[in-house]
Amino acid sequence: MKYRGISSTSNAIIKEAARLKRKRNRYESRLFLVEGEDLLDAALARGITPRQVFVLEGHDELAPTSTAIYACPWPVMEKLSELGSGSRVVAVFEFLDHVIPRDLTGGRGPLLYLCGMGDPGNVGTLIRSAASLGVSGVALAPGTADPYSPKALRATMGAIFEVPVFIGLESADLISRARAAAVDIVCADPHEGVELWHADLATDFALVLGSEREGVTEELLRAAKTTVSIPQEASTESLNVAMAGTVVLYEALRQRAGA
Repeated sequence: MKYRGISSTSNAIIKEAARLKRKRNRYESRLFLVEGEDLLDAALARGITPRQVFVLEGHDELAPTSTAIYACPWPVMEKLSELGSGSRVVAVFEFLDHVIPRDLTGGRGPLLYLCGMGDPGNVGTLIRSAASLGVSGVALAPGTADPYSPKALRATMGAIFEVPVFIGLESADLISRARAAAVDIVCADPHEGVELWHADLATDFALVLGSEREGVTEELLRAAKTTVSIPQEASTESLNVAMAGTVVLYEALRQRAGA
């Protein structure tokens, strides 16, 4: 364990870590920040060790003993934090690189595919739902919100360290992989499609969710075996995309459990 104190916000180590709050710098360095004890504990529980840990002075017990630890006063912690009040611990992790299985799912449940979803909170929430509901992985199309952004990470509640996340999977690549593996594509649509409980979701498939404004692309709709919708009261607005995706994944889990 390497331990030292850092008292200045202009310290080179602090400046380099603070750069990771910007997406471009995260993807250039392939590193990201995790803020707060809960997220750090979630990573450690799954055997994922950070490169560096910055802790508020007097709280060394929050940091693992197998990595570089830097004790910092509040002004330094606030420079690293995205939260208004700062955090007692901030850690730097390497990107969680995963390889998509040749058969897309590895026989471990459906693959969730997020296409054009711009809200990082929705992306993070769906990663959390995926981890809870037996999803084999979450693939993100180009243009989808960054799962390593602070807002997305907080919404995952640590699930980012549990379920494989694949970044930058083009729609055409998903379609070709699904065809090669004989895996069905199922699209969710708020207005059209088979009522959810009448769809066959007991086998592995790729579930496609689009943005709330644009929906699923025509290319993916044409490639889909099924489009599903969630029946609602006529007077209500359609569900938030994270909630809708969670409902579909729950129904798929229910069907697999009863198969």
